[in-house]
Amino acid sequence: MSKARALGGAVLLDLAVSPLFVWDVFTGALGRELGVGHAVLAGVFSVGLLAFMLGVLVGGRAADRVAPRRLALVALAGTVLGLLGSAAASSVLVLFVAFGVLVGGSTGLGYATAVRVAGTVATGRGLALGLVVSAYAAGSAVLAPVASTLIDAIGRRATLVVLAGALGVLLAVAAALVPGARPGARAERAGGRTRPSRSVVALWLAFGLGSAPALAAFAQAGGLAGDAAAVALAVALLNVGNLAGRLVAGPLSDRIGRRAALHANAALLVVACAPLAAGATGSVALVALLLLGTQYGALSTLTPAATSDVVPPERFGTTYGLVFTGWGVAGLVTPVTAAALAGVVGYAGVAVGFLVLAALSWACVAAYAH
Repeated sequence: MSKARALGGAVLLDLAVSPLFVWDVFTGALGRELGVGHAVLAGVFSVGLLAFMLGVLVGGRAADRVAPRRLALVALAGTVLGLLGSAAASSVLVLFVAFGVLVGGSTGLGYATAVRVAGTVATGRGLALGLVVSAYAAGSAVLAPVASTLIDAIGRRATLVVLAGALGVLLAVAAALVPGARPGARAERAGGRTRPSRSVVALWLAFGLGSAPALAAFAQAGGLAGDAAAVALAVALLNVGNLAGRLVAGPLSDRIGRRAALHANAALLVVACAPLAAGATGSVALVALLLLGTQYGALSTLTPAATSDVVPPERFGTTYGLVFTGWGVAGLVTPVTAAALAGVVGYAGVAVGFLVLAALSWACVAAYAH
């Protein structure tokens, strides 16, 4: 199978497994229909986030042993059933199972499969991973306004049915394009376990610590910008930076090397957090959030690329699944912690904490590079 066809399938696969991060679009309608509060519905997303992380962890291991096409078909079945179950849901418990567990876990499996396809190409790995992980961000960016418009026009239930059909078709096309053969073991090995093991631990820490500030910023954008009314613009800038960073970082790292790119990314995190820690507001804070989104997107591409550099192809899926749990822990802990601290030390104080995380992440990058 040609590299272009396999990558095309991986891009479509990641594009189609992005509905988890448009959950907030449905919470208004669901709250009115089911008579539940925002906190309960936020719990569905938290379960989905945990299931997504576990899906990547399990899916990465499976992707080292099972044909990508089979895994894509499993992701198709789980995503479509989860969305249809969410459409039929008349209680929050059904939503926890259908959207939280089924959609979250299935899309995590699909994400791991797509990243494994891109992360094991022979050349241009950074570019390949940049395209694939960018597709995931682009999918969420496209689905959110489309779903919002459809909810106003045809209601929540019909919108979820339409999404299930459209994403099912996209996933079927992706499954037809990705390789149908089981991954084969490579003859070459990555020279022993000591160095990869140390590097993987460093990457796990660097990914978790380095993504934590942006993950918190997505939930606290208005407060960090210093103007609650600017929350929509702040979130938009974070998303624009996220997509741009994913697209640019991969091919750049192919040119300058993964270690240099990771150091530049760590420096960008410090530059983005410094104005926020100094109490900047207005346009300066918005530019800082744009840079923070860019750093986060770039790290999302650089981490799997750096992982692929220190493990043999037959262990890439399993290893990246483990590294990805660093992001999962940060996503579960940091937004809640930042919200709690903001009431005590203010958002500038929270951003000072971001600088501490940035310094620790940079130290882990140095350990990986060494």
